[in-house]
Amino acid sequence: MMFIGLLMIVALAYLIIGQRNNADIILSPVIGMMFGFLYSKEQLEEGNEITLQCVIGVISITVIWINRLDG
Repeated sequence: MMFIGLLMIVALAYLIIGQRNNADIILSPVIGMMFGFLYSKEQLEEGNEITLQCVIGVISITVIWINRLDG
């Protein structure tokens, strides 16, 4: 039960980060049961694509944005 509470706090933090960065926020269902979270940073030609994902049970919250390289 404590782990699910931790995941709910992580999901809320991801949503706040997404709002501050004008990110795409995707809510999607999961077939089956999953619990956990993910951070991914991928370097692209136009900048860094950052992905945050939190899965609580059957709901997945994904936050994606690109930090543009200026210069």
